[in-house]
Amino acid sequence: MWTALACVAGLGALVNLLQVFLGRQLIRPSASRRSARQLRRESAAAVAIWSGAALQALHVWAGFPLMALGYLALVQVRRSAVARVGRADGLEP
Repeated sequence: MWTALACVAGLGALVNLLQVFLGRQLIRPSASRRSARQLRRESAAAVAIWSGAALQALHVWAGFPLMALGYLALVQVRRSAVARVGRADGLEP
């Protein structure tokens, strides 16, 4: 069961890695309003999260720290994107 979970997490990492290289959203591309740069940043953080989940499912000790770093990176990327949109709308100086 853990191997199957690791395979699913690895597939999620692969999809996000493809999005990093292509700069396009592969699943439901018409629903995306993010720029290619923003999509690449978020996908790179998601690769770390998914890779950490796969390692954690295989009982590798480095899985949890990698997931945590990926999550922190994703929070930072989204926070900077929200701040950038706020500045573009004239909400922040």
